[in-house]
Amino acid sequence: MTTTNNGDTLTPKMAAFASLIASGRSQVDAYCEAYNVGLNGSRAAARNEASKVALKPKVAARIQALKENRATVQADQENLSQQWLLDRLKSEAVDLDNAPSVRVRALEILAKSQGLLTNDAVNVTVESRSSSDIEKDLRERLNSLLGVADITLVRDT
Repeated sequence: MTTTNNGDTLTPKMAAFASLIASGRSQVDAYCEAYNVGLNGSRAAARNEASKVALKPKVAARIQALKENRATVQADQENLSQQWLLDRLKSEAVDLDNAPSVRVRALEILAKSQGLLTNDAVNVTVESRSSSDIEKDLRERLNSLLGVADITLVRDT
């Protein structure tokens, strides 16, 4: 007895085709693998048939559902990995058998991961300048700020 597909369900080949595309394969490669197109098969014919199969609403819906599911699974795995790392760091930070340096480092990494420690370093350039160069620079800056042409500096005696 043979079964017929009335269009409401996917055939095993259509399901395999959808799965291969959702996993990142091209339509042609997915078609060739799912439909057992041999080396003697025409790539142009496979491209045409792959396009026809991919445009079927049930196949397109399955591809979309599989892609969404894969994205959800990947996000869940990333969240679990991050949570596992945070849990391990927390346990290292409170384990009294660890050296203090290990506990402090674990706390440091935890704080950075939570955005509590930022590395907003300020670069400071130190120059060796004479007092006359500094005075000249101060006069120029004051002149530009105050708009006064000649500024007299008061010296301590």
